[in-house]
Amino acid sequence: MKFKSKFTDWLLLLVTAGAIILSIVLWIFIMTNDQRFSQINQADSSSKQQLKTRSTKSLYDLCIPTNSYGYRNGQLYRLYDSKNNLSFEFSKDLQKLKVTSIKLISSSQSQYEKMLANQDYLQLTYPDKITFSVFATGTSKKDNRQLNRIFISTTGNNREIYVGNDKNYRIYRVKIKKGDFTRLRKYAQNAQYKTPIKFVKTKLGYTAYYTKTEKWRIYSYLTNKQADSYFVARLLGTSGVSTRTSKKGWTAYSLNYSTRLRVPKSKSNSDDYLYTHYEKNQYVTNTSRLLDSIYYVHLIGLTEQDLRFFDADASSIRYTNYVEGTPVFLNKHEVQVTTTFSTDSISVAFNSINLQIPIPFDGQTTTLAPTSEVVAKLKAHGLDESEIDDIVVGSQVQKDSTRDNLVNLVPTYYVKAYGEWKSVDEWMKQDLTAYRRTINPQKSEAN
Repeated sequence: MKFKSKFTDWLLLLVTAGAIILSIVLWIFIMTNDQRFSQINQADSSSKQQLKTRSTKSLYDLCIPTNSYGYRNGQLYRLYDSKNNLSFEFSKDLQKLKVTSIKLISSSQSQYEKMLANQDYLQLTYPDKITFSVFATGTSKKDNRQLNRIFISTTGNNREIYVGNDKNYRIYRVKIKKGDFTRLRKYAQNAQYKTPIKFVKTKLGYTAYYTKTEKWRIYSYLTNKQADSYFVARLLGTSGVSTRTSKKGWTAYSLNYSTRLRVPKSKSNSDDYLYTHYEKNQYVTNTSRLLDSIYYVHLIGLTEQDLRFFDADASSIRYTNYVEGTPVFLNKHEVQVTTTFSTDSISVAFNSINLQIPIPFDGQTTTLAPTSEVVAKLKAHGLDESEIDDIVVGSQVQKDSTRDNLVNLVPTYYVKAYGEWKSVDEWMKQDLTAYRRTINPQKSEAN
């Protein structure tokens, strides 16, 4: 009996090991089989193309300029009006016009800065660079030249506009048909809020520095969020979905080895989800990456009324809500959606919180110092201005103590440095030598 027991144990161990090895081999085969991935990619590409074809309006809603600037009596101002939104008006104008030609007229830094200082133009800026293919109808689908700034004549010229790229100083003359910016000019002239600013060269472009101490309004919103089942159904479907709970408490839903959704722990306060779709990388251009990131933003099913394209780098594209002209940051410094592209997968990290109902403004404000003072404070801490990619006033989401689903959007300065967005208060608590060591280890050691 003892021999039989040992033999049974040995046989069971052998069968178990064989099953594990077979599972690993099958998984590798499935994940690397070109034919299977080809079928997955073809089906996925087809649905993406259908969405792109019918969602031109959504494209213009997500990818619109988020700031407007104009001169008054020689002073440059940031212009904003919640009732007559300049960005929305430009987006509507953009959908009506047709681009007939695009010509590069300058790539000189001095000429670019002259254009920035030209008082005969209204300027609108995207938070990061987009491509001409995404910009307007009439442009080539293969035109991957980038832009982030638009110059519109204040004197009534509707036959051409100028666009610029802050990073390489390129200015393009764009000739158009059916363009009419009359209402946009009127809105800019009568904008409710005019905040004095100046443009300062930063690492990635020209940033608006506020030149005076300003009071910024604190807005409040009632929030809601969808259940896990909503996102599982939208992203994975309702059949063939398996579940697995990790030792750390995360629950992962999977579909056919190709798609996975990780949801927050049931008893945690987190609202962060991670969706991953495995496919071979087809994102060879900035345009294709941007369009496919928009596809996944739509696929998630978040409320998109105030959701905007916000930031991009070599592998990721980010979207966040804009409220009263400022980007919203969750969990201190996170955006609403981040799409990340790798050689074999696309991942979408998103927060499920929706800003649902705005509460009437109750008079609460916060005071922010001029941008130059904030930059000087960071420099004293060790973050030099040359290391700053961008600096903006954003709205930090803070929970209100009076009600569970009520949040306050508190304006504060946010800085992008070393590829990361953080509030100024967060940067002041960071050990910056660790960042420098990661970015440039030899230089850090030399110092």
